[in-house]
Amino acid sequence: MQQTRVTQSYNDGSRRDDFFFGRDEIGYLTRNCIVDRIQVMVWKENTLYKYDRFASAAQQHHHHDPMRRVKPEWRAQIAKWSYNVVDSFHLSRECVAVSMSIFDRYFAQYHETDDDKNNNNIDAETILLVSCATLAIAIKLIEVDVLSLGALSRFSRNKYTPNEILDMEWKVVLSLDFHLNPPTAISFAIHFLLLLPTEINEGDRKELFESTRFVVELSVADSFFVACKPSIIAAAAIIMTLRQPSTLSRSTLLTLREIHYCETILDQIGIDDEDSRLQKTQDRLKLLLRNNT
Repeated sequence: MQQTRVTQSYNDGSRRDDFFFGRDEIGYLTRNCIVDRIQVMVWKENTLYKYDRFASAAQQHHHHDPMRRVKPEWRAQIAKWSYNVVDSFHLSRECVAVSMSIFDRYFAQYHETDDDKNNNNIDAETILLVSCATLAIAIKLIEVDVLSLGALSRFSRNKYTPNEILDMEWKVVLSLDFHLNPPTAISFAIHFLLLLPTEINEGDRKELFESTRFVVELSVADSFFVACKPSIIAAAAIIMTLRQPSTLSRSTLLTLREIHYCETILDQIGIDDEDSRLQKTQDRLKLLLRNNT
């Protein structure tokens, strides 16, 4: 029997990206379990998946900022193309966040050719091939059904064969020493929103999630956030959403203020409302939101 795609695996036919409060592939989560999972994700982003860990070696050997090696406009186009791919096949959009994390960390320690050294940028052909490979890896990690490399090849307008994409997959995997499953901003956001009090109505929960997800997905395509911690991006997106004019009910906003909800999620990641990283992230997210609405 053919295996059902994970994006349609819930009994009500919902997508993987849909938000269910407390529902997980393994059942319902208690508050303590949610907090524990957040702490594990924080540990991962501070250790195994910390961008500086991958970039430091490149800076030591090549004496330049690795984030400047892929032009921001090219990276933005790669993210847009990746979203088009996953949307076309009804896959989770979190695949793109994982793919771009792998993409960024791979190029952070990329060993350039002589041509790359001369112009301090990596050629577009290499970037597109790597993006095909990182998206293929991310889909394999998140989805049940694997998107064929032939389909990815066609989405690249047959610029690369399936074998070329597969070879690049292995290069990426080995380069990153199998560190392929990073915590993402949307994953942090979902866990933060699972800490909402039970009295918040379902409509406001979903509204808050959708608004937060929109902002977080904008950040995926912006090079400004390459070295930012996903937890801070998620917290900034939620706080910014709550402080903007919204359709959330007055009772919900009052409840969240009374229980100090924003402070609660910041406590989970060890920062406060005055942290400069949070302020800079919010400022950038506000700019992105203004430019995309």
